[in-house]
Amino acid sequence: MDVRPDSLAAGVELAGPGQRLASYLIDTALVVLTLGIGWLIWFLVVSGNGQSPAKQLLGLRVIRDDGYPAGTGWMFTRDIVLQFVVFVVLDRALSNIVGDGGSWVAALAFAVSALWCVWDRDRQCLWDKVARTRVIRAARGVDTPAADRLSMETMERLRTLEDMHERGLLTDEDYERRAREVERL
Repeated sequence: MDVRPDSLAAGVELAGPGQRLASYLIDTALVVLTLGIGWLIWFLVVSGNGQSPAKQLLGLRVIRDDGYPAGTGWMFTRDIVLQFVVFVVLDRALSNIVGDGGSWVAALAFAVSALWCVWDRDRQCLWDKVARTRVIRAARGVDTPAADRLSMETMERLRTLEDMHERGLLTDEDYERRAREVERL
């Protein structure tokens, strides 16, 4: 059983590319419909939970690679700086250098960055890789902060078991048995 520091807690499921696309399209529509102001206010309210307005509506969350929920700072960096500001700056810079063709190059770079999650093992877009985040499905019917705490406790217990096993304090059989018990709980 491999429990790496960057592994997902038991029962945590990565969001699929279709869910990621739907989230992006809903966020874009909400920005346009609210002239950005309503979206930004909503974003500030939910970003502490690792969500954007669309992710909240779709039951998705953003977590850091270490398994902890992304907070407001991580979400701001990921959603506003890396997804918006970087590509606007790239678009302006390329347009100044090569003219109107620069906008096409920037749009292509954005599309490749966004589609990266389709073929990536961890379903990460390029901005997720830079921000060291992943998008997961939130637990249905369960208070997500409580579910996160439970998942984090499970992950910590598994890490402790793996550490004990590596130091020779647990046999292979004992380690496997205890790891299955922790995951079952």
